[in-house]
Amino acid sequence: MPTTSWELRLRALTTFLALEGREPAVRAAVPGEHRLALWLDEQRRSARAGRLAGDRMEQLRAAGLLASPTQDRPIRSGGAWLKTASIAEFLEEEGRLPSLVAPRSAGEKRLAAWLHAQSAGGTRDADVAVALRAILDAAGADRAPSLAHVG
Repeated sequence: MPTTSWELRLRALTTFLALEGREPAVRAAVPGEHRLALWLDEQRRSARAGRLAGDRMEQLRAAGLLASPTQDRPIRSGGAWLKTASIAEFLEEEGRLPSLVAPRSAGEKRLAAWLHAQSAGGTRDADVAVALRAILDAAGADRAPSLAHVG
């Protein structure tokens, strides 16, 4: 028996799926369907960002509303992942992190500025933050306090 509002929403959603044979639509004219669709979208966003509790993710997976861990592995594309890969490559080739104070090139300065912004809390992607924390750990860097709690 559902006891929390989250469980009640999940139950309403699974009932909707059973009756309608489809997921609720965000652009639905029926207010209840619209609210369910928005709730489901928020749960999926939270799961991707790593903000959804493990037991809730399992409940969504069991209901067929969330892909399994191997299916929902993030596609590492986009600017943040390219810069993260560039920083890892820079560390491997140069043996140090990009310098904001004494860069040897404009590219190094751009990478250093981006890394500094991410370290100051600029990243919203939990997976990027984990990757950056791993790079900083590999470099022996003890800066980036906002990434310290990640991983």
